[in-house]
Amino acid sequence: MKPFVFKHADARWPEGATLLHVYLTVSDQDRALLDLVSSANEALKGFPLTPVPLRWLHVTLDQITDCHAGLITQRERDELAGEFTKQLADFAPFKVQVGSLLAYHSGVIADLHPDEQLAALHHTVREAIRTVRGDDAVRYPWGLQHLTISYAREEASSDDAQRILRRVRPSHAPLHVTEVQLVDVTADSTAKTITWERLATIPLSGQ
Repeated sequence: MKPFVFKHADARWPEGATLLHVYLTVSDQDRALLDLVSSANEALKGFPLTPVPLRWLHVTLDQITDCHAGLITQRERDELAGEFTKQLADFAPFKVQVGSLLAYHSGVIADLHPDEQLAALHHTVREAIRTVRGDDAVRYPWGLQHLTISYAREEASSDDAQRILRRVRPSHAPLHVTEVQLVDVTADSTAKTITWERLATIPLSGQ
């Protein structure tokens, strides 16, 4: 593992700037998942990792990439929330399995599967962003999604971490996807932390 680098699209996250994102977050109904994350963090004590506090666990659906959050007005934020509400009105809630836990190149992540509905949700969210803000706002490189458990602060052995993670049981837990969050995100590149202000909650399927 090498130290994690926060990104804005394909460049470094600008120091001192916040960025708008669309997140899935973990709630109290995901108690088994919260327990799994806590067990993983406990098992990896001593590694140069910064665990993601339970309240800040998230899956990134997309990042608004055309400008920093400070340049996006309240009217424009309301436009985004309104377009998400419109396009997600018929998108049914679903569950994904979180796990196995993986020691990655810059931290610890958990795989998400099956991912067909997750990918469809991303494409719907991205189309809403494109509708409101254009192609320059959807340059975030989106691939196989994951839940980040911790960020690496220094170099460490991924192999050693993976051997420990394999013994964490149970190794999987469900994540209930019932809503998405439009958030204004702050990244601390020194502390390796992500925090955010919640701007809007958009329920799936008109809940």
